[in-house]
Amino acid sequence: MAEGVKGGLIRLPGHGCTHHRLGRCLYEEALNPGYHQQWRCAVLTRWEGVYDDFLARVEQFGLEEGDLADLWRRRFERLAGEYVDCPDYDPGPVESMPECSLLHDELCLLRLPKCGGKCQHYALRDND
Repeated sequence: MAEGVKGGLIRLPGHGCTHHRLGRCLYEEALNPGYHQQWRCAVLTRWEGVYDDFLARVEQFGLEEGDLADLWRRRFERLAGEYVDCPDYDPGPVESMPECSLLHDELCLLRLPKCGGKCQHYALRDND
């Protein structure tokens, strides 16, 4: 039996599948977006916590809405300029923050399940 053949079937690489990203499978996320919180980017999760804390402080101090945008902009500039505290951070040409090549929407691709090859959920990727 040839290498890669299991039960008479050859497992195909998933790179042609619409659910495949960097060797990981997005199928479960497509079914239930946001359900698996452990797949979310740790940096984005931290930033959201900082923003929630910011809003709680704003409420405590009774600041006006007009002051908030400038305060948050300055706070976020400092936050985004800090060291990205993630052992898997891989700087890359991404159009969102943080600029990590492993970021897909709000997910860390390394946290998704590995793609085992062609499966029953294989869907051919469009060549856009």
